[in-house]
Amino acid sequence: MRKSETIPTPHSIAARCRVAVLSPLLFLIVPLVAIPVHAQDAPQQTNDEKLQELTKQVQELQAQVRALEAKQANAAAVPAAAPAVGPEPVLEEPAYTPPAGIKLRLFGDVGYTASDLRGATNSFYLGSADLFMTGNLSDRVSILGDVLFTSSPVDNGVSVDVERLYLSYQHNDYFKFTIGRLHTSIGYYVPTFQRGEWFQTAIGPPFMYAFDDEGGAFPLQDLGASLGGKIPSGKLGLQYVAEVANGSDHSFGSEIVQNDTDRNNGKAVNFALSSHPAAISGLDVGFSVYHDYLTFDNPIDHSELIATVHAVWTNSKYEVLNEAELIRHVGTITGLPGTFNTPAFYTQFSRAFGKYRPYFRYQYFNSGLGDPVYNNPEISTMLGRRNGPSFGLRFDFNDHAAAKLQFDHFSYRGLETGNPRAMQTNNALGTEISFAY
Repeated sequence: MRKSETIPTPHSIAARCRVAVLSPLLFLIVPLVAIPVHAQDAPQQTNDEKLQELTKQVQELQAQVRALEAKQANAAAVPAAAPAVGPEPVLEEPAYTPPAGIKLRLFGDVGYTASDLRGATNSFYLGSADLFMTGNLSDRVSILGDVLFTSSPVDNGVSVDVERLYLSYQHNDYFKFTIGRLHTSIGYYVPTFQRGEWFQTAIGPPFMYAFDDEGGAFPLQDLGASLGGKIPSGKLGLQYVAEVANGSDHSFGSEIVQNDTDRNNGKAVNFALSSHPAAISGLDVGFSVYHDYLTFDNPIDHSELIATVHAVWTNSKYEVLNEAELIRHVGTITGLPGTFNTPAFYTQFSRAFGKYRPYFRYQYFNSGLGDPVYNNPEISTMLGRRNGPSFGLRFDFNDHAAAKLQFDHFSYRGLETGNPRAMQTNNALGTEISFAY
């Protein structure tokens, strides 16, 4: 090493190290400190002045670094202002797109019955096979088709019946318009269970709701139009149905449902109102009023009025069904004026114990002897009076199949043609398997 070369002092080394730690800006100073100073080119006093100047610069830079660190510390101590919260964006639900195509379901039942009723035999039977189809044409327009295959006790054949076929337009929960072949909204039982045996707890409906091909009395099917929906009523939960249709034809040998031509210009009308109060879950109470004019081969139109009331309470365990009706016909078989009333009612109770559901039903139907529609052997089946209890047990294999065992003890009057006062007692044991898929 030459004599003129000056070695940095310990103070300058310490300064360089501190500056290098405190701030990256001091790296700009390091090359200047590392430059060797030659004594031959400048006097010792000049070198000292340069060292003093560099030390001063380092001190200034240190002061700036401390100021920056203090500023950053103060900024960190002050909480950041919360971002302004505006209204949440409104996300519109995408328009409902109904599934394309037709949905098809199959309902059916088969069974065995044994009875001590005169003229009856113990038999296996085919109840029905029901092809139930629904489809959506748009978000408001839908179609329904219900084709039924039933066995006939007359010739043991299987007949095909278009049970229902209609088109519906539902504007909202308060307005639904339907046109086509319908199940009339008389009472509670048929509008609720339709023809699906699987949905019904017992084997078959009560007498008063038997269909015409089973010797029933009510006009449960018709061709016409219907309006229905909810009524704004708060916790009362009111619903309505208003219908107009061709009505029924009780003429001998005729189809009771007037599928193509009405025998008269008058139309059957029906109005039903029900309440589903929010205070009692599962409660359904209501009434319906139906009126029509029945025309036979004679020129007399018989007025028919059917009034029903119901009180029903159901939940997952209990089923309590109660209905009553009064049918009033005006006119007689001989053409003389008269008024005839047919009262009927049923009550049914069941409770589920797991997959088992025992049930009890008592029913009553009594048509007057001179009724021009129900007890006229020239135009219709003699209905007479029938009443008695039923005891049964239903077992659900799963959500698609069930077995039922039922015992009936009924009394009949007027079943024999030409002897409207003849009495018979029937003890019947029946079993049935119904399914839905």
